[in-house]
Amino acid sequence: MTAEEHNKTLATLHFIYGGMHGLTLLGLLLLVFVFVMGSPAANSISAFWLAVSVFVFVVLLFAVGLLPLLVGYGLTKRRRWAKPLGIVLAVVSLINIPIGTALGIYAFKFFRSEGGIKLYGGKASTVKERELQDAAQGAQPLMKWADRLK
Repeated sequence: MTAEEHNKTLATLHFIYGGMHGLTLLGLLLLVFVFVMGSPAANSISAFWLAVSVFVFVVLLFAVGLLPLLVGYGLTKRRRWAKPLGIVLAVVSLINIPIGTALGIYAFKFFRSEGGIKLYGGKASTVKERELQDAAQGAQPLMKWADRLK
């Protein structure tokens, strides 16, 4: 694969990753809303805990829902800011085993590869094309799922 193909693949994977988590969080928000509207026990929740839960929800929505979409957009348009934001997202996504871990490793390998440095700048690395292909294999189930949706 060429660097442009790796870049397109990584952008697509970020769009899928962000979409999965964003839709999951919106489903959770809908579930909480239905509980609050339908349960008399919901009135016993204090304003403090409601504020804390809203804050946590917004942070999660940004970190795992909107940030991958932003990185995917930046990668598609080959913006320079996509690399540092993509590295931050790769660190965050490593926690999400197995899909996020595969995506994070693939992003690290791509940004440190010769093609990634050519597209986005940075220091030279010792990552070879074969290592990048091996990292892409970890994200293969997600890529197959994306191909079925085309």
